[in-house]
This record gives sequence, C-alpha cells and structure tokens, in this order.
Amino acid sequence: MRNKKKKEERKQEGSPAWMTTYGDMMTLLLCFFVLLYSFSVLDEVKFQEIMSALQVSFLREEGGLETSPQPSITEDRLEAQDIIEKPPVDEFYEIYLEMKSYLEEYGLEEDIGIRYEKKGIVLELKEAVLFDSGRVELKPESKDLLGHITLILEKVPNKVTIEGHTDDVPINRPMYPSNWELSVVRATSVIRFLTEDMGMPPQRFVAAGYSEYAPIDTNETSEGRAQNRRVNIVISDEEMDKEE
Repeated sequence: MRNKKKKEERKQEGSPAWMTTYGDMMTLLLCFFVLLYSFSVLDEVKFQEIMSALQVSFLREEGGLETSPQPSITEDRLEAQDIIEKPPVDEFYEIYLEMKSYLEEYGLEEDIGIRYEKKGIVLELKEAVLFDSGRVELKPESKDLLGHITLILEKVPNKVTIEGHTDDVPINRPMYPSNWELSVVRATSVIRFLTEDMGMPPQRFVAAGYSEYAPIDTNETSEGRAQNRRVNIVISDEEMDKEE
C-alpha cells in the first residue's frame, strides 16, 4: 500500500507535459520579435522567407499560419519597374544628336564644332572660317557654311544667341576701339546674314559680345588665341512664343 502511494506521488511531481510545448512556443515567439526588432528594414522577399521559416517552426508544417497574400516579384514586374525608373527621353538632346549627325554627314565637323551644354546646343565657328583678322565682314566662302547652319536652325524653332569672342590682343582701330565692339559687331554680322539673306525670323536672335573674357584656351600662344577667336551659335532649349 505504501509503495502504491509513493508511485502516485512520483507521478504528480514535475510540470504537465503540455508545458514543454508551451515553453517551446514562447521561446520561438521571443525569437520572432527579436528578429522583427533587429531588421529595421525588411524587403518583401526576406520577410516572406522569415514568415515561412517561422510557420514551419511553430506548427511543424508549411502553410500552418495564414498571412495575407503578397505578390511575387516576377520578371514582368522587374521590367515594369525598370521602365518607371528610367529617366524620360531628353528630346532636346535627341535634336543635338541629329545636328551632330548632319555635320558628320556633310563633312562639316572640322569647320563647325558642336557641343551639348547646360545653356543649350553650341555650334562653334572659328574666326578664320568667318572673318579676316580684325574684320567684321563675312568671307564669301563662309556663307555656304552659314547656309548649312540655317538648315540646322530651321529644324528647331528655339531662341538663338550669337556670341562673339576675341583673344586679348587690343585691336586699336578707330571704328572698333576695343574687342568689345569687335565681338558684338561680328555677332551682328552673322545675325544679319541669317535674317536678311537667309530669311530667318529676326525675333529668334540675340547678339552678344564677350570680348576676350570667355576664353576656351590660353592667350599665351598663337594657337590658343586662334581658338579663342570664334563665334558661337547657342540654341536654347527654350522655344519661341507662338505669338512671336
């Protein structure tokens, strides 16, 4: 009889069997919240992987816990995302490429330089192409080049600034007492040809003289000074008003 009581007392000692399962579940829950805390940012794929692992751990089978369905990242979605993130096509840059191709097609790239800058598309013509030294009258042979310039400008109805540039050698002529006058009058000569001879609308153009104060090369050498003596035709990305 005494032995029977001892056996019953031993059976009552310790926690019930369900407490072991409960303790395991609480431990896993603690791990779950630690994971949530440790990941400040979880992307969609990682989150789904963690949830799947926890489902298997909790219920020993996949699909034991129900979660709201999340769309999978497919190739179609990735392609769509790439399309959205790509910057819009710069139509003005496309115009620049067309102009560049035109100059290359007609072999004009040595006489007419072209650049794409913040202020617009810059067509650059050296002094030797347009003018004799210290003069403002256009050379007869320069008019063929300006004819090509006209065809280029007709393709885009934007504002155009004609910039005159010189080197730092004083001109010392009664009509042009400084390089300021020389640079402005040269720019004006180009505009007059484009508007009076080629029939382009005058309201599109602005003349600007920079004298020697916007060099692109050194003025210490004859080669550098030759680079600085130039006329730039700057096509703005701003279109003319329709009323103009």
